[in-house]
Amino acid sequence: MFYCKKNSEKGFSRIALTLSLPFIIIAIAYVVYKLFFIPDPVVSGIEAFELLPADKTVIFKGENVNSLDISIFQDGKLVNLLQDKPEVSEKTYNLQVKPKELMLHDGSAVIIINAKAGVLKEVKYEFKTLIDTDPPAIEIIKAPHYIYQGSGGFALLRARGADAVYIKQGNKKFRAFEYLPETDLYSDSFQEFGAAPETAQKGYKKNAVKIYTVFFPAAYDITDKNIFYAVAADKAGNQKIKALRIKTRTKKYTTSSIQIDDSFIRTVVSPLLNETSISDVEGAFRKINEGWREKDNKKILEITQDTSHEILWEGRFLQMRNSKVMATYGDRRTYIYNDKEISKSIHLGYDLASFANAPVEAANSGIVKFAGDLGIYGNAIIIDHGQGLMSLYGHLSMLMVDKGQTVAKGDIIAKTGSSGFAGGDHLHFGILIHGYAVSPLYWWDRNWVKINIFDRLDTYTTRH
Repeated sequence: MFYCKKNSEKGFSRIALTLSLPFIIIAIAYVVYKLFFIPDPVVSGIEAFELLPADKTVIFKGENVNSLDISIFQDGKLVNLLQDKPEVSEKTYNLQVKPKELMLHDGSAVIIINAKAGVLKEVKYEFKTLIDTDPPAIEIIKAPHYIYQGSGGFALLRARGADAVYIKQGNKKFRAFEYLPETDLYSDSFQEFGAAPETAQKGYKKNAVKIYTVFFPAAYDITDKNIFYAVAADKAGNQKIKALRIKTRTKKYTTSSIQIDDSFIRTVVSPLLNETSISDVEGAFRKINEGWREKDNKKILEITQDTSHEILWEGRFLQMRNSKVMATYGDRRTYIYNDKEISKSIHLGYDLASFANAPVEAANSGIVKFAGDLGIYGNAIIIDHGQGLMSLYGHLSMLMVDKGQTVAKGDIIAKTGSSGFAGGDHLHFGILIHGYAVSPLYWWDRNWVKINIFDRLDTYTTRH
């Protein structure tokens, strides 16, 4: 009996061991994996910690992390910024850092990041950061008191401690360019600039006071609700803004209905779409008038982002010689086909007609920024006149200049034509400010150019 019981117990032990062996192997494998084979922890986007302004939300991501600690070390003091044990393999963090609330001062510090995965996997990041909570200063020296819809503005700004200066309207930014260093470095009349010597002692921030010039467009539909702001920003992300107190004056634009016939579809629309037969006339017309127009205007924005830092032009812009105005800026156009409205557009330039293949002059001095096909504008040229001011010439039959070429006011650059989305031989002439079309009418006006731009520059230069 005893013998049988012993054998039975051994049998049960063997069975239990046999049954539990796979689980033991799995457990051992899991432990080995956790110890040696899990992926290394990774924390990406941490370069955003390298500059810390007065208030910054740092966005970064942790991968394969089960423990994350972030601290900042300054003057022997360690300040914790984050401690987390994420329960997911990937996590995006939005960490708000306010140095002054953490009792940290402006200057150098060290960011320390420890990330762990499992028991043995650990990475440590340690790098310098610059704390800069001192915002730049900005002053509006000269700016328009009022501005017309579809015109442009020109302003002189003074800024200290700025890495970028610009005019902002909505989500659009219009870059300002350094004009000259301020001779009266710390103006007694401007307390913000008088604070510069204190920051100079910190030894980590630019303190030079500089003068900036900036052109900015006023859209055809802008109102007093669209405020222009002068902005000075530094690399850390601090900024100072001031509103330009500009009153908007409305313009009355023309409206026109344009009849589209089958001849226009066959001779203009079909070749542009590279189709000999069009069944859906409305769809084809809208594809060019709306789809292409939007795409081409985006391309113009891209082309015009690169501009000379210098003002390359002088005096009023030239209107094409012996030309008649056929259409104006801001014209609201409705297109009619077979007594049905099929599309709309807003004309953002002047159409000028003379004789067929008439010579086209450069409206002012500058550098050819673009020469080639530009969709609805056909063969086109864009001339950079500096600091974001450019002129556009469209529907040309012949281009007589190349990209990068310097031209003087009055140089013959092309011949008129009907290329692109045009029904007859003419020149589409446009003025662009940072890529946005404004009315050429003001730039043809000698007095407007003199009073609004060069008199402001001359007055300031003479006084300083």
